[in-house]
Amino acid sequence: MNNLVYIDEYGLLGSNFYWHKYEAKGLSKEDILEAGLTSDRVQVHKDIIEQLVAIDKEFQNHGYRLYIKEGYRSMALYNIVYKRRIEKFGKEETDRLLNMNDMPHATGKTVDVALWNEKENREVFLRNGEDGIDALFVDFYKNREGEQSEVFQDLQDMVIQTMMSHGFRLGTKNEYFHFDYNL
Repeated sequence: MNNLVYIDEYGLLGSNFYWHKYEAKGLSKEDILEAGLTSDRVQVHKDIIEQLVAIDKEFQNHGYRLYIKEGYRSMALYNIVYKRRIEKFGKEETDRLLNMNDMPHATGKTVDVALWNEKENREVFLRNGEDGIDALFVDFYKNREGEQSEVFQDLQDMVIQTMMSHGFRLGTKNEYFHFDYNL
């Protein structure tokens, strides 16, 4: 796809999810290389870079940076990820997370995002990993007891509101971190 740009060339932070997590998701290094993933660098469609830079500036006003965990994902990578995730996690769990009908990341106009704490040089967690797959979806923490749940919900709400105010929308799976632009 000729319309792709690397986010780091625009001062944005990120790393390619499957470059780092391929083994945990049931893939081999050969799988990702054959699907065209050759480095940690994140690519997105050039038409969304201006919005991502503006979002990063807005997050900086709150003491964070935008961290893009995944942008463009080739159809070949979609297909091998789907196959391997079914083998490892089963079809039902895999279908909850992967949109194989639209393959939105293949457009380059879809991003999975997080917040980054620059002072501590680390990702800001927006959920408790022990809460399982359900915690990946919008409003999981909304009416839960405890300060940690309130913090997670507030941060997720800020991310969602900021992304949507710049023309993005939540993806069809309703994950708090997955956003499509003009799809």
